[in-house]
Amino acid sequence: MVQYHLARNGQQLGVFSEDEVRSGMTTGQFLPDDLLWSEGKSDWQSLSVRFAAATAALPTTPASFNPYAAPQANVVTPAMMPQLQLASRGVRLGAALIDSVIMMIVMIVPMIPGFFALAAAEQAGDLEESFPVSALYWFLAAGVASLVLLVWNAVWLGRYGQTIAKRILGIRVVCFPSGQPAGYAKAFWLRAVVNYIINSIVPLYGLVDACFIFREDQRCVHDLIAETTVVTDKPGN
Repeated sequence: MVQYHLARNGQQLGVFSEDEVRSGMTTGQFLPDDLLWSEGKSDWQSLSVRFAAATAALPTTPASFNPYAAPQANVVTPAMMPQLQLASRGVRLGAALIDSVIMMIVMIVPMIPGFFALAAAEQAGDLEESFPVSALYWFLAAGVASLVLLVWNAVWLGRYGQTIAKRILGIRVVCFPSGQPAGYAKAFWLRAVVNYIINSIVPLYGLVDACFIFREDQRCVHDLIAETTVVTDKPGN
């Protein structure tokens, strides 16, 4: 039997069966604009969407409605996410730094012998005549190594929701708020590729994206774009 998670004003109301939800709508316990989520769904939706016919004749405010109370937004918050343990901001920052360091090592280390070859050719006066073949090989090796690392991370993001650093630190990207695997479409294309394109075009986007980590749900702009979040996990799983 399907079990529904219900929430209102950012707080979970509990988990109910379909019969309990329908009964609660009849008595006024649940409102058409309350949020609902069940296993297998990628996002929360209002009761009026899932139970359109049953909510058509129901009031949109409870009997105890206070017209003088401060307005509250009916939004998804961490408290509404079933069985998800968000990765800490520090761990997410650490993963980003480790991934950056790994990429720098893969790119720069193979290029060092190439720079030495260039310096030797310039000192010998041969650089004006031809580009050192050995230097070219090292630069190509750096390019190939970087491409391999990018493909590796892309495959891991699609399959496991992890880059190398995320795997080391035991965190992964999942769908928000269901916790289901994000897959290639969300974890790689939307969260990584589309975010990279926006960052390349929009000034200061990277700074704004990073600052969004201080939201209550700790979701950066790229998480909002891809409808994902980052949760803790056991390393290697």
